[in-house]
Amino acid sequence: MSMRSWMGKHRGGWSVAAALAGIVLLSACGGGAKAVRGSDVQGLDDAAMSTGLDRRDLELMLHENMESLQNSALVKRWEGEDRPAVAVLSMRNDTSEHIDSVLQALITDVETQLVNAGHVRVVSRDSQPEMIKEVEKQQSDAFDASTVARLGNQVGVRYFVTGRVYSADERQSGERRVQYFLFMRVLDVQTGDILWQNKANVTKAIVK
Repeated sequence: MSMRSWMGKHRGGWSVAAALAGIVLLSACGGGAKAVRGSDVQGLDDAAMSTGLDRRDLELMLHENMESLQNSALVKRWEGEDRPAVAVLSMRNDTSEHIDSVLQALITDVETQLVNAGHVRVVSRDSQPEMIKEVEKQQSDAFDASTVARLGNQVGVRYFVTGRVYSADERQSGERRVQYFLFMRVLDVQTGDILWQNKANVTKAIVK
């Protein structure tokens, strides 16, 4: 099965139809392989330079995740708690992409959106850098509840926002398709419970 056939049969969070339309448009302008962004038509005005993950991809995925958070039951809970304290931890990079500096900027974007929404008080990473680093050392797919509670109380927050970026890479007949995912969650410091989580994705490809 060619990559184009695969994309026709599978539909992710982004519009596959729009991606295919972009492919046709680019193909009409000339032959050869083209790098395309697998999102909506509006995104085609910022052509992908490769299948690598860039800041625009991360911003698109962050926007989707933050919209999910703002529409979640957790925000209603926060409104009833009179602006509880939240700390945003580093986003873990589980890809081969060199994006650590971009992920650091992403943390600031998350903090800014939480501050501007007004539901919580955001504890700045700069206020307790050593303690935040200690919390981040404990990051894994399954946080230990007692460790989360101890470190959260020491930092002085009720909730942690965590996340990671990972990818899935497929190659076939000279074509390449890469899916990138930004997974985010909010943990209750007192219990270690996951109160919200969401996964956004973007697809990039080299097609003939």
